[in-house]
Amino acid sequence: MIRVLHTADLHLGAPLKQLGASQETRREDFCRTFERLLTLAIKNEVHLFLVAGDLFDHPRPDTGLIGRVQAGFKRLSERGITPVLIPGTHDNVVSADSVYRRHEFPGALVLQDPVVDEPVRITVRGQDVFLYGFAYRSSASEGALVSMQRRCEEGIHIGLLHGSREGSPEWDYRKKDLPFTLPLLKTWDLDYVALGHYHNFDLLSDDKRAWACYPGSPEGKRFGENGPRYSVLANISPRQVEVEKIECQSRVLEDRTLDLSGCSDEQDAADVIAKLADRDLLLRLTLSGMVEAPFDLGRLQGLTTHHFFYLELHDRTRLFDSAFARRIEDENTVRGLFVRRARECMAKATETEGDVVEQAFREVLVRFHAFGGGES
Repeated sequence: MIRVLHTADLHLGAPLKQLGASQETRREDFCRTFERLLTLAIKNEVHLFLVAGDLFDHPRPDTGLIGRVQAGFKRLSERGITPVLIPGTHDNVVSADSVYRRHEFPGALVLQDPVVDEPVRITVRGQDVFLYGFAYRSSASEGALVSMQRRCEEGIHIGLLHGSREGSPEWDYRKKDLPFTLPLLKTWDLDYVALGHYHNFDLLSDDKRAWACYPGSPEGKRFGENGPRYSVLANISPRQVEVEKIECQSRVLEDRTLDLSGCSDEQDAADVIAKLADRDLLLRLTLSGMVEAPFDLGRLQGLTTHHFFYLELHDRTRLFDSAFARRIEDENTVRGLFVRRARECMAKATETEGDVVEQAFREVLVRFHAFGGGES
């Protein structure tokens, strides 16, 4: 039996421009999580540190980042742990100046041939371990999935694949996504396949055994990669594997919905939002409920953003039956006319069209409210 720590999709160096002023701090989170994974590998006395693609977010990361990774892998190799990695779709080897073509990673094995001609054979604790993995190239990787087939009976056989399990709702499959099925993967007869590319944890198993696993991204890169993030600690024996999830993120992303019914202005709403305060949380918050007056979302953002590491607000509150809308509906003003016309449109709208009308109604009333009305 050998022990491995399996990770993938670290996306070191990702720009994260959507985070604005927090992007630099968040990029450093990704590096700290990489270093935490190294520590986990050492603490758990693993033999191999597997990275199943997209260690970097770009095939040409900056040299400072490359140096940090090289130092990290050196730290592992000095403790008898062998890093094994494959390029992914983001840090691919297509261009001549790809990071894996231009830089060495001493102590690490980088599996970057376009197909597996022969698995890489190493010795771990006196056992033969055979490593299967490749770097996809459109012109040279025909039949690459077939080349993952186990070559012999003796030893432990481990595959690394940056690809998409067919049936996942996350992907529109492209050729470079290397779509596969569990039945296909089982024909390879490997003892364990370390997967990458899918950003949420997924254990691929049947009634008999576990075959492969996606650890997911160890740090959430975008909303949808919410909640705890994991690496995998796997104990691998011939045709048997035990998988343990290990939580490893620096910060958590979450989607929540908050009912603001009864709030009369932005300060009321801000007081309710402040009850969710968490300076380490990246929160996408959908605001719902019947409110008494239109909210200026920009002002509300300014009143609340300091309570979180990052806050993204989406306004889905309702105003059609609010006290404000009823009060101005009969006015002989532009805004009164707007409310009456909007109600006519809503009466004829389908459910989908109704959502659009509600959104337009809300946005226009915010402007009327901000400027004190719409006198004719």
